[in-house]
Amino acid sequence: MKWMIHVAALAIGLSALPGSWAQAPDAKAYPTKPIRLVVPYAAGGGGDAVFRLVTEPLAARLGQPLYFDYRAGAGGTIGLNLLSKAEADGYSLGVGSSDAVALAPNYHARLGYDPQKDLLPIAIVAEMPLVLLVKADSPIKGYKDLVKMAADKPGSVTYGTPGSGSASHIMGALLASGSGVEFTHIPYKGTAPAIQDLLGGQVTTIITSGFDAVPLDKAGRVRALAVSGTQRYALLPKTPTAREQGVDLVDELKVWFGVFAPAGVSKAIVARLAREIDQIISTEQFRTRSAELGFVPIHTTPEQFQLRVQEDTTRLAALVRRTGVKPD
Repeated sequence: MKWMIHVAALAIGLSALPGSWAQAPDAKAYPTKPIRLVVPYAAGGGGDAVFRLVTEPLAARLGQPLYFDYRAGAGGTIGLNLLSKAEADGYSLGVGSSDAVALAPNYHARLGYDPQKDLLPIAIVAEMPLVLLVKADSPIKGYKDLVKMAADKPGSVTYGTPGSGSASHIMGALLASGSGVEFTHIPYKGTAPAIQDLLGGQVTTIITSGFDAVPLDKAGRVRALAVSGTQRYALLPKTPTAREQGVDLVDELKVWFGVFAPAGVSKAIVARLAREIDQIISTEQFRTRSAELGFVPIHTTPEQFQLRVQEDTTRLAALVRRTGVKPD
């Protein structure tokens, strides 16, 4: 499924380019044709919504259309596998999440790609914590109530996630371990069915990203019990962190979305794209809309993003070992 963002082509004069660009033959005229953005998620999902805010202004800045090439499945790894094998000319870019880039390698020996060798980080666009939710009319008023229920009736507390082996799965296992109780994991094929079952009373709680949690909270349909990270989530300021409630094991669990290119794309093109994206996410319009959608804009250079991927892969490997979590 593809859709095009149509914009009027903008003339990009050489005089507007930094001096380093003038020295790069492959970057001097870039781009001269439409750019494909591989989106490894279903249309309308979190990753899709985040990048819709970026693509139209990016197309205008580059003077060429961008089109979405949807390749959903396997937690985002199918699309990234495709991207990793694309021509390294700057005309195939892709969306990647922390789950597909930093977490998946800790589970899958045969991903088909090595995120740190086959993908080139360009920019993180958004970051958000994970949020533990119950439905609004639940008798569970806080995290301590959830723990008490699990202690009083072992096996009674269920938590839904977007899938086995996801960061949400790990968070649930760590919360249970840190609280000395058992939470029964219920994996779904994506976030939407998990939310549906939470609201329908089929599961006690779900763990999902801020992107999904904030709109539900604003609509009064859920109650947030805890968030991951060391600081409270700016978009859910009344919800305490897990650390505040005695569990510090999920301090480093956050979800991010970023833009990647196949390894081998020239540094000049990567620098240009990173600069344009950074300027876009600095706008008031982007900040306002991102707050409405539940995520926080993040500013990184390609080098900082690459380091983040390396560090997160190592951190998540330790958490995977600690929990023993395995995808189905």
